[in-house]
Amino acid sequence: MERRHLSYFVAAVEAGSISEAARRLHLSQPSVSQAIQELERELRTPLVVRGRKLTLTPAGRALLGPARRTLRAFDGARAAVEGVGMLATGQLDLAVVPALAVDPAVRIVTEFRTRYPGVRIQVRDAANGAEGFSSLRRAEAELLLHDHPAPYPKHRAVPVALGELMVVFPPGTSLPEGPVGLSELVRHDVVMGAAAESAVGSWITVELAALQLPSLTVAVDTAHRDAVIPLVLAGAGATVLPEPTARAAGALGAVIRPVGFSVPRLAYLYHRIGELSPTARAFVDLVEELGTDK
Repeated sequence: MERRHLSYFVAAVEAGSISEAARRLHLSQPSVSQAIQELERELRTPLVVRGRKLTLTPAGRALLGPARRTLRAFDGARAAVEGVGMLATGQLDLAVVPALAVDPAVRIVTEFRTRYPGVRIQVRDAANGAEGFSSLRRAEAELLLHDHPAPYPKHRAVPVALGELMVVFPPGTSLPEGPVGLSELVRHDVVMGAAAESAVGSWITVELAALQLPSLTVAVDTAHRDAVIPLVLAGAGATVLPEPTARAAGALGAVIRPVGFSVPRLAYLYHRIGELSPTARAFVDLVEELGTDK
């Protein structure tokens, strides 16, 4: 089994077809197809079902995660030999749940890029809840930024504190100065984005019930987080956002106020124990160095 066998196999899976993988790899289609066939002969089992869209057999699904990890191990070995371990170049695959895509992901990624400008960072979406940890199990990413406790013992969690939240209202909303509490928030229609499924959204729901306050009136529930601010600016309702995003909305005319309730906000950077490339190790070290300060 050679590195190219695994590389072409993973490329075909991620591209969805052998022809598209060949195009991305700048190879001929027969070369990619032959390499996968050689891998299947060596393993004595079919790995893919060929068709208009390539699908994996059970054996192929079992191989995909180990294949990705093996390729990263190859890259790490080459880095050690070529001096890339000093992070002059390299790639980091980071999965992030939507609620953390701005804070703290932007802050940490920006600091990392300042220190290691030669490293390319691939940021992937991760699902909320336990499903989000599949990015680590399937080796789609080495690191996962998530706001829920890890359900798997093989994952190490590095705590990451988050910045402040702010409540964002449509332009022209009449409000007194000062923080907005939950009793005021429930009087307004709200726009829910992906963050509604996060730990913050869950906490607000529980806290409203504990205070015997009515549930939030959801005017718009959108899966597209980029649509939240435009919806608020158009008057659809209020929302709760991290401070950097809220202030950007304020510059466009939204009315912003600090939250008047204490939200337990803590994110975690997860990785599989004992499996880190030099770039991922440097990213984890940076998060630990930054500690829980904003």
